[in-house]
Amino acid sequence: MHHEHHQPLRTVKSIGSVSASSKIGRSRRSSTVILPETGQKVQKVYSYFETTPDERGLEERLMASRSTTSPLPELSEASLRSPYQRFIRYLSSPVFKGDLKASFAYFIASLAVYNRTISDLLGVSDSKHLVCTTVVYFHATRTKGSMIQSLIFVCISLGFAFTVSVIATYISSLFLTKTDNFDTEVGDFIQLIISCASLGAISFVKLWMNQQTFDNACSLSAITVIACIIKEGSVGSSGLPWAKIKSIFLITLTGCVCSVGTNWLLWPTSAETNLKNSLNENMDMLSVLLKRVSQSFLRFENLDSPAMNRLVDQHKLNLISLKETLLEAKFELYLTGREYEYQLLEKLVQSANRLAMIRAGLRRSVDFKWELVHQEEAAAESSTTGAVSIKSFQSDLYNDMVELDDNSSEENIEEDEDDYDDDVVAFDSKELFDLFVYHLGPSMKSFSFTVRQILASIAFDEKHNVVSLVPQFTESLKAARELFDTRQSKAIKNLYDQELFKQQTDFDTKLHQEEVTASCGNFTYLLLEFSRELMDNLAILNELSKASSHKRTFGFLKFWDRKKRKNPESTFNGMLEHFQIQQDFSPLSTTLTTEESTHTFLTACKRKIWQIYRLFYGVDVQFGIRVFFGTLVMAIFGYLDSTKEYFNGWHSEWGIVAFCIIMNKSVGGTYMTFKWRFFGTFIGAMAGYLTWVLFYPNRFMMALCGFLFALPCFHIILTWTYINGYGRFILLAYNLTILYSYTRSIGKSPDTIEGGNDPMVFQIGLHRFVGVSLGSLWALIVTMTLFPCSARSRIRRGLSILWLRMGIVWHSGPLSYVVDPDTRNCKLIGIRDRKTIHDIMDELSILLTQAPLEIRLKGPFPTEIYSKLLKSTTKIIDAFENMNSVIQMDTILCPNEYSVLAILHDEVAELENRVFLIFYMLASAMKLGFPLANKPASTEHAKKRMLLKLSEVRNRIESENPVLTNKDFVLLYSYNLVTNSVIKELDVLLKLVAELYGMVSEDTLAM
Repeated sequence: MHHEHHQPLRTVKSIGSVSASSKIGRSRRSSTVILPETGQKVQKVYSYFETTPDERGLEERLMASRSTTSPLPELSEASLRSPYQRFIRYLSSPVFKGDLKASFAYFIASLAVYNRTISDLLGVSDSKHLVCTTVVYFHATRTKGSMIQSLIFVCISLGFAFTVSVIATYISSLFLTKTDNFDTEVGDFIQLIISCASLGAISFVKLWMNQQTFDNACSLSAITVIACIIKEGSVGSSGLPWAKIKSIFLITLTGCVCSVGTNWLLWPTSAETNLKNSLNENMDMLSVLLKRVSQSFLRFENLDSPAMNRLVDQHKLNLISLKETLLEAKFELYLTGREYEYQLLEKLVQSANRLAMIRAGLRRSVDFKWELVHQEEAAAESSTTGAVSIKSFQSDLYNDMVELDDNSSEENIEEDEDDYDDDVVAFDSKELFDLFVYHLGPSMKSFSFTVRQILASIAFDEKHNVVSLVPQFTESLKAARELFDTRQSKAIKNLYDQELFKQQTDFDTKLHQEEVTASCGNFTYLLLEFSRELMDNLAILNELSKASSHKRTFGFLKFWDRKKRKNPESTFNGMLEHFQIQQDFSPLSTTLTTEESTHTFLTACKRKIWQIYRLFYGVDVQFGIRVFFGTLVMAIFGYLDSTKEYFNGWHSEWGIVAFCIIMNKSVGGTYMTFKWRFFGTFIGAMAGYLTWVLFYPNRFMMALCGFLFALPCFHIILTWTYINGYGRFILLAYNLTILYSYTRSIGKSPDTIEGGNDPMVFQIGLHRFVGVSLGSLWALIVTMTLFPCSARSRIRRGLSILWLRMGIVWHSGPLSYVVDPDTRNCKLIGIRDRKTIHDIMDELSILLTQAPLEIRLKGPFPTEIYSKLLKSTTKIIDAFENMNSVIQMDTILCPNEYSVLAILHDEVAELENRVFLIFYMLASAMKLGFPLANKPASTEHAKKRMLLKLSEVRNRIESENPVLTNKDFVLLYSYNLVTNSVIKELDVLLKLVAELYGMVSEDTLAM
């Protein structure tokens, strides 16, 4: 069937020529599929716009080999609507086992307090509720590796707290034993400074480590310091707190025994097993994502859909889980001498991350095609030649397919081996896509199936051993890769051999033809790069399958023989130095004026002071200082004679603990925690009071109620994504209210406002609520006033740094190269500093959730604009990944490639300078909060000059001996595609920043 809008172009072709667009709608084609598990080659029939029986059979085969459940499980309507069915599903799920396991450990720990014999062994302390506190912080529903890690952190935290307590009380005791009031005050002051400084140091290290298990250990350390120094000092104790230290040690040890025992004996879980399951899920998700991406490329579909975005988000969460479980597995494997296995598993996780980056590049490649198609669609709609839209054209093709489907037979099936139909031609740029899909579509579907089935079948079987078919998968993938590489090279050559490229036409049309062809090559090269990385993954799995026979080693104990790790920023630092040289910049820190150079010693002193002063600009250092001053202000009331009684009577040390724990580096983070801490403490205190009223003195019923109450609390702790601390706040308040009260009831406590041996539980709960609320409120005040670090300012600074960093990365040149000193070969470097860029993006995503929670007098935080800023920035990062993956296909430059890059050097450098300038403008505007200029730097002329020069080089090559392959031109025009994509997203960012800060006004220019 012929379409009228193509007739004017078809007059230039012979009568026997057939349009690729009409041909693609008429036929089904066969292609060779390599079955991964056997390596057998079979012929399968494909259609372009429907699923054939052969394709359905392949998909069923793939689903049967899938190692895990679907990444996007579908729930039935009944299960979504019926609470009973949801509850039954919960009871049969691993989540319930986790909740039950953690609650059982809490129940056992509470018996240590309720049982008089065990309670007496823990000493005379009234802090025996810390047994359950330890179990809450280090819950039993964790892997063995995580529990080993927790024990190590507990030992470190308690060791630090006990050391500080002994040092502080010993030094202060030298003054407190004297009768002079001044000496006593000096002793109290020393205790205050050392204890508060240690709390600041704990907070500093906690922020620096940024790890949940370590955070919990730091909380336990802070509790110990406050109990041993501040609490003891407020009651006038002048000796070393050995009894307190011994009691807290026994209490913590008991809590650890309860948690570790339950963890190892009741439904034990292995981090190694979880890691392998997560790797299986990761491969399954990649299989599904690859199917979506390849389908979208072949069917002209847009990938920016809610379903696709959900799957991508789920894949990102899986990568985060891989990172966490790898760290936990490290403790299991190192402890058993399986260091070599850990190293291989670490390589597998790194490979999974590289596959994810290439997947992002593939998605961006589909976006390139989508943009090019709609670019021509827009041109067609604005033309007066009567051309119809591509959307309607695709609809016509689909209708053709439906009409043919009823009459389809073996006669409609064409072979897709080495037979390339020369009569099938492209009459315009859009039909270049159709021609490419016509020739390579069946092969791409076959290759995609082979890759996807391998992904769905690896990496580990039900016994968590490496699947036995890995060697066969490697051979099958190698054969499929070679076959597809041959086919795609022919398909690209066929595109470049089209008469379109030989016709004399305007520059824009010629450029569009080159871009269309490059986008086709870009996608297939990335698909090949994905398969190459998958082959590396299979090689690692093959080594892992043999690792069981490897000798067990304990090299981590040889701390004296550790190799120095390379600085991860060294690559970026080298690039930055190169950038400074190019821009003729001189670092300020190394520039001395003539006057300063005459005073060398004085200058050195000034520089040292300046360097020390700059340390205080660090967020982690400022955070530690905030905690130091905040705790100092609160703790001082425990040492003043006029306030000491109220401090002890109202248990203000609980407020200090709450202050240290709730403090966050940003105002938004502290406010978010404050709200949940307030409500959680209230609910927990009230629940503890009601339990006491109903069941005291029945110890068993109180313990059973604690177990039942812990179930929903641990469910929140274990399953909630963001505010899982809410469950901990509730349970800790309940735990303290009822267990602290019971400890007082069986001890010899003095009469206080809380009732002594006959505790007034309501008063205890009230004191807990008031103390925690005041501590939390004080944390919010300190965060907002002392070195305020709002999430809003950090997200602005983070975006500024990220854009500047990306600008420098792009300015360094994706096509830049280095000379190998041994072989003298020129090697492309690619995109550098990618890991840091991804890390900053992850941090910005977290800050975006905190920023709207902060108090803002100007009005609501513009969350929507910042979300769009992050989305466009992510697209630029994906474009970086796309370019890097294309470069990694073949990093060695041949002499002719080198000569072409040398010819294009000035034009490419000018374009990169202008792109960097836009990045720099965006970063400056975001940093300063200033509006942008109306006319930012333009890249059009620089881009056109580069493309004209490239066109001249191509014409010269065509008229002389060919020195570059089609693959080389795909690389060069892929660079142009990526540059266009980056510029397009920069335009979006410019508009968003202009929307954010508006235009220049009188307020902007005021001093």
